[in-house]
Amino acid sequence: MLWLFAAGCTQTEPAGTVVARVNESVLTMEQVRADSDPSRPLSQNEVRQYANRWVVNELLFQEAASRGYDESEQLLAKVREAKKQLTIAELLEREVYSVAENAIQPSRIATYYQAHAAEFVLQEDIVRLSVAVFAEMEPANRFRASVLGGTGWDAGVAAAAGDQANGLISYTDSTFYSSSSLYPPELWKVAGALGMLEVSFPVKTSVGYVVMRSLGQFRSGAAAPIAYVEPQIRGRLVMELRQERYQQYIQSLRAKHSVQMMVAVQDTLSGER
Repeated sequence: MLWLFAAGCTQTEPAGTVVARVNESVLTMEQVRADSDPSRPLSQNEVRQYANRWVVNELLFQEAASRGYDESEQLLAKVREAKKQLTIAELLEREVYSVAENAIQPSRIATYYQAHAAEFVLQEDIVRLSVAVFAEMEPANRFRASVLGGTGWDAGVAAAAGDQANGLISYTDSTFYSSSSLYPPELWKVAGALGMLEVSFPVKTSVGYVVMRSLGQFRSGAAAPIAYVEPQIRGRLVMELRQERYQQYIQSLRAKHSVQMMVAVQDTLSGER
């Protein structure tokens, strides 16, 4: 009865353009945008789908609330436990895990790579390339001629990017590719024929004219270059450091607070053996 009375009262609507309503609850366009990717505009169909999901959830919630399920002790206990776990996760992320993410130095990655070299063997051929994509053949040829004429790759890319007339669509620097990730297949064939620091002729593709500079070729069965496996090594080291920092943090909390164990079991985090 209390919920029915509240539903019948006039409520202050959130400011903005209303796109959906269920009884006194409203969804605004501003709320939709706040919960969506800000880097691109929303289509009308995306807004419609979002609003439909919101309506379904709101119908279910209001029906559950009308039956008193939102006030049940069982549900409230789950909410308290969820809040507790989310709060713990926030604490660990800020005080422990974020520190571990930023603590991995290049020297530590190199040491790990050397100690586990046998684990980092290439399972397929890869190439390392810098790639520039142009909309038209002529600016792609000018770019290549400029690079070979002494401008250099980096300066050539900077010059091409600084003038829209050059039609530079995109560029990537020092990226590893395999035959499956360098598409179309013609690019892989051309890349495989390039010598170290050699610059290709423009290759016509469906997205534009591609100019590549080779930074090395690495064969299946050979040791993977450290730059190629660095993300994998960093991930391993971060996990190890997270565990280490977690144990240290728990010990610091034990020293800070009064802890009593009333059961006859070993506390696995106490440091006792």
